[in-house]
Amino acid sequence: MTYQELYQYAIFMLSRRDYSTNELQRRIERRIRETEKDSPTAPEYLPQVIERLLESQYLDDNRTIYSFFRSYLNKSYGPLRIRQELRLKGFPSEIIDRVLEETDTDWYALCQDLKEKKFGTGKPKDYKEKAKQVRYLQYRGFTSDTINALF
Repeated sequence: MTYQELYQYAIFMLSRRDYSTNELQRRIERRIRETEKDSPTAPEYLPQVIERLLESQYLDDNRTIYSFFRSYLNKSYGPLRIRQELRLKGFPSEIIDRVLEETDTDWYALCQDLKEKKFGTGKPKDYKEKAKQVRYLQYRGFTSDTINALF
C-alpha cells in the first residue's frame, strides 16, 4: 500500500466513527497485514499517516474520549465500567483519569435511577434478591461504596 492509500483508508475509517489514536493504528496495521503479504513497505508510512491525521485534527484523543464518555454515561454505566471501556478503546490512563475527575456526575443518583428502573423502588425481599441487584449494579460498573450506600 502506498502512503496515499493508507491515508485514504484512515480517512474512510474516521468518516464512519471516531477512533482513538491507538485503535486506529491497530486497525490500519491489520489492514496492512491483510493486503500486503509480499511487500512490507507500507508499515513505514504508518507513523507519517498518523502524524498527518493529528496535525489536521481528524484524529484527536481528547475530543474522542469525551464523546465516548458521554455515550457511556447515557447508557448508565458506572465509573469502573467506563474506565474499562475506554481502556479497551486504547486511550491512555492519564486522559481517562482526567476525564473521570473533571466530571460532575452524581454516581449515587445514577446508580439509584438504574436500580429503580430495573428493579423498582422497593427494597429487596431477601438476601437472594439483594445479591442479584448488587451483581447487576457491579456489572454496570458502580463501586461497592456507592452500591452499599444505596442499600
